[in-house]
Order: sequence, then structure tokens, then C-alpha cells
Amino acid sequence: MNKKLASFAAGLLAVMMLFTSCGKGGKTTDTSKKDVAEVVKASNPSKMPDVSKNRKDTLIVGTTAPSGKFNPIYSDSVYDSWVVSLVFDGLISNDEQGNPTPLIAKEWKISEDGKTYTFTLNKGVKFSDGKEVTAEDVAFTFTAICDPSYDGPRTDAVSSLVGYEEYNQDKEGKVKEVSGIKVIDKYTISFTLKEPKAPAIYDFGYGIMPKHIYNFEKGNIKALKDKFLSPVGAGPYLFKEYKAGQEIVFEKNPNYWRGEPKIAKIIMKVTNANTVIQELTTGSVDVDRIPSKPEQIELVKKAEFLDIYSYPSNSYGYIGWNLRDEKFKDKKVRQALAYGLNRAGFIQAYYKGLGDVCNAPVSKVSWAYTDELNKYEYNPELANKLLDEAGWVKKEDGYRYKDGKKFTIHWMTYTGSKYVEALTPILIENWKQIGVEVIPELMEFSTLAQKVYDEQKFEMYNMAWSLSIDPDPSGIFSIEQDKLGGFNSVGWRNEESERLIKEGLKETDMEKRKQIYHQWVKLANEELPYLFLSYAKDTYAVSSKVKGLRLSPFTDWTYDIHKVELVDVK
Repeated sequence: MNKKLASFAAGLLAVMMLFTSCGKGGKTTDTSKKDVAEVVKASNPSKMPDVSKNRKDTLIVGTTAPSGKFNPIYSDSVYDSWVVSLVFDGLISNDEQGNPTPLIAKEWKISEDGKTYTFTLNKGVKFSDGKEVTAEDVAFTFTAICDPSYDGPRTDAVSSLVGYEEYNQDKEGKVKEVSGIKVIDKYTISFTLKEPKAPAIYDFGYGIMPKHIYNFEKGNIKALKDKFLSPVGAGPYLFKEYKAGQEIVFEKNPNYWRGEPKIAKIIMKVTNANTVIQELTTGSVDVDRIPSKPEQIELVKKAEFLDIYSYPSNSYGYIGWNLRDEKFKDKKVRQALAYGLNRAGFIQAYYKGLGDVCNAPVSKVSWAYTDELNKYEYNPELANKLLDEAGWVKKEDGYRYKDGKKFTIHWMTYTGSKYVEALTPILIENWKQIGVEVIPELMEFSTLAQKVYDEQKFEMYNMAWSLSIDPDPSGIFSIEQDKLGGFNSVGWRNEESERLIKEGLKETDMEKRKQIYHQWVKLANEELPYLFLSYAKDTYAVSSKVKGLRLSPFTDWTYDIHKVELVDVK
């Protein structure tokens, strides 16, 4: 449901639609029927190594190392979100086309004015400790995000609720509840917004936490955060063990309310770009994302027992620069760096026809995408001109200086990524040619995420966004997210952007909303809060013994995981 940050070392996850389920006040979803994954079946499943054939009750999924934020209101990476999806269920989910579907909530209604969402819960849904899920647990989960001490990235899901400001800004504990959250009875709860919000339903996909386990005194959310490594929810799997940097182990929840999972154990095993193909082809990993590169795909095909899933990625790769830093404040500098990087050359060299240059913070699978953008095609001459205009003077040593300071960028990036390995020499050399020195600083992805989001101590970094179903950019680019722990780590504060974001959230006419987002996309393309890099396909290798995975631009391997099974291969 939410936007998540990701590395290109492993998996990534924008189609939104206006809709109403079981009620009035909205329109049905129009997803333009995005395709689910194309699947190339294994040519000879019998070639499966014995180590995999004999592993009949355990699914091993490759992952980049999570950061350990195993909580539905704090997880901020794809990999932590996989853990959350296995352990927690939310009120709603979605299908392969991005349409919202019931989950813990069996139905919902939207009021005539579009402001109140009333959810009716399924009865008999239980947390893994046997306690029933009730409306009180739902209220607790969303009230926690409203807490004055909350420092995670989910604020956009609750900030439009009636009573949010009163509860959030009350530091003395006098305001006991959020007035827009109403527990009607044990199985019914309503949420009232200050004004209509077109994609509001997707705010209710976050996992529901048991109040009796996670409860904390208002203003002391640390008590909840202390339970990051012992998550308990109503999902299909039980969290059993976490070895940082190595693996996370899960066992099936035998009392899962939608039916006992077919696979007894799941292990998320940490892999990287240097090991992923070997892990897959030797059978030590059953599912993992592979680089969308012809030579990598060919290696997987040669193993003969692996299925290959591919689909347009609802994501993009980017470089983020700290806009609080003087050298990045001038738009001309950011544009010069865009013109000065041969992105097309890099993408062709890396993806070999399976990737595209990205010029906007929205996926090509989204209805909000427009191609009417500045392409920033490689142009060192124009880059030099813009840097001259910005006052950066090139000296005898070939580098640029301003106010006595050399134009040096410390670039934080992550280890274990072929994408980074391919980008690094191109970026360093291209920018050296226009007088900019780049010093890479490599670290584990989880460390990078902490420095970028929790501390905001960086000059430049690169990551990728796994986008939400709705293209609303407020969760990443709103001024509200410019805070420690928020997703607007680069500190982009643009009043026109804020105006368009707010207009887009209010507008319920699909065509009008599309035009608003087209304006916003063009603004971001001009202002460059990021240097947009690449689009690619998501490609997964999956052992032919694994049946029932639901992979698409809007669903990952955890969706309906209780239905996935391991079959014997002869």
C-alpha cells in the first residue's frame, strides 16, 4: 500500500483508481488492466538439484538485508515490508491490477460526502496469540501513527483525519483520542476526514497491531518500537528468529483465519548481486529477484528447473541530493548534473535493452505518467554552461570552485549491487569531465537507509522507490515528510508542489486528477528534487516446485502466501 525504499540488489514494488466498495460516494476503479507477470516455464524441472527437491516443507526467499523495522507503521524498506506482510494483515489488500480487496475488513462504505469510511470487520479473525481482532485494535493502530512521539513514515495516512492536529500536538496527554476515529462496536469502525481524499482507501492497508501487546502511554512510542524484533499480528506466518545480515525464519500460523498455510516454514535468506544466481541455480534459494539483464536471465534459463517471472516494475531508480546543502540548492546545478550524466549509455550498458531512462518520479505503469518531459539527454556542453551560470568556476586542475570550495560530492551508496558497480565509474568520469569530483562511500543498505532517513546525514545517495498503488506523491515529497524518519529526506520544499499535491488529493474526477498529476510530474521534472535514473522490469527466478505465487507490478511474493505450495518434481 505504501511507498517503500529499495536497493537494486533485490526486489522492488502506480496505478490508483477512484473507487467505492459497498457504498456510495465514489467511482469504480479504472486500472487500465495492467498485465500480471509473463512467465517463462522451466524447460526441464527434473534438473532441480536434490537439495531443493528434498526440501519439501520450507520456502527460501532471497532478500537484501532488512533493517529490522518489523512493524507495519515503521517498516520503510521493501525487505522489512515483506516481514510485515507475512506477520500482519490489514483491513484491505489489493489484486494484481491494483484494485482494493477486502481482508480483515469484509466490507466498507463511504459516506455521500466522501469523508467518512466505515469498515465492518470479519468476525473470528485472531492474532497469532489467540486473541480476536476487534475495532479497538484497528483504532489503536491508526491512533499510534497520530501520536506526538511518532517518528515513522506513515503520517500521510492519518494527517487528513478529523482531530489529528489536536491529538498530535497535545504534548501533555490531555487529548485522549483522535475524534475522527470512532469505534462503533466490536466489529465496526469509522474514520472521518477533514475533506475528501481521492486515494484514502489505500491508507487502510497497513497491518493491524494487537493493542494488548503493543499498547503504550501516549508520547512514549519507544515502548512500541522496542518490539520491532518480536512482531505479533494476524497474518499467515509467525516470526521465529532473526539473524541480522543472514536470515529471518517464519513458521506457519496453524490458526490463520483464511486457512492454514500450505508451506510449513519460510526463510528469508540474505543474498546479494554476487551470489544470487549461484544460490538459485544450486537450489539453495527458491525465489529471488535477478537483474533484468539478458546474460543473467540466460544463466537462469540454463539451469532448466527455474521459472522466470517478469513484469513492468512499479518503481524507479534515482539519485537523491541533500537540498539543504548549498551546492545543491541552485536548480541550475541539479540540471547541469542531469545533463552531465550519460544515463542512456549507462542503462543500455547495464540493462541491454531491458531498461529505460527515467525522467519523472512516477512509474510508466501509472495513469499519472506523461511523456511530455525534458529528457535531459547527455549534453556536457550544456552542463558546463549551466555550472558557469551558477557561479562554479573551472580551474586549472579541471575541477570547479565557488567561494574557495571545490565542487566535491560525497556519494553514499551500498555494497553488493551490480547496478551500483556499473553506475559508479560512469558517474565519476562523466562528472569529472564537467569539473565535479565524486567520492563514493560504500556501506550496507540498512546503514545507508538509516543515514538517509533517520539521520539525514548525507550529501548524495542512490536508491529506488517501490511505489504505492496510487500515484499521490505526498508520502515522499510533501513538506510534511521533511523530518527525521520521513521519506522527504532530500528536503524538497516547493509551494507549487504542495498546492498540486493537495489539489490532487481532493479531486475525485479521474480526468481532472490526471491533469493535476501531469502538472506535478512536469514540475518535478524541471525542479529535479532527485536525479531520476532508470525504469526496469522486475524479473524473478522461481523454482518450478513453487506454485501459486502472485507477482505483478502491484503484488509481491507475500500476497496470498497462505495459498502458495511446494509440489514434488520428478
